[in-house]
Amino acid sequence: MKDKNNDKKNNEIPETKETITILKTEYEALKAKCDEKDDFQDKYLRAHAEFENARKRIEKDKYDSLKYANENFVLDFLPIIDSLEMSEKHIKEAKDFKAVQEGVDMIHVLIQKFLKDIGVEKIKTIREKFDPHFHEAVETVDIKDKEEGTIVEELKPGYTFNGKLLRPASVKTVKHGG
Repeated sequence: MKDKNNDKKNNEIPETKETITILKTEYEALKAKCDEKDDFQDKYLRAHAEFENARKRIEKDKYDSLKYANENFVLDFLPIIDSLEMSEKHIKEAKDFKAVQEGVDMIHVLIQKFLKDIGVEKIKTIREKFDPHFHEAVETVDIKDKEEGTIVEELKPGYTFNGKLLRPASVKTVKHGG
């Protein structure tokens, strides 16, 4: 039979100064690793929270940018609306058709300048060669002294916006034998 006391003594580590020092060193190393892990976890959580806050801030800025993107457009357009309202008031009291026509022409010039300033341009049509990229032929006429494919009348203006087609011009073109 085995001696229980002898078995117990074999499993125990003798308490010496050297063993205690080794155990303390190992304990400190493990504790430092745990502290380091906690620091990494804390830094990760902080960085994640900062990232989420930045993402939310960017989303809000993006939403606000889209919401107010047309603010300058509206501000630039208000003088045109003011002119139209003034002309309506004067038309009701007008006795001179020529003065009314001049007022409408001035408003038209304001609108054309405004559109040009924001990048909208009217597509050239009359006496131009038909271009299917910018024109839509809705009628043809046979005019002997004009070259086939020449635009002779604009039925509805077309526009580009910064070079991109917004709407093709509806036109009447020359077609011989038709």
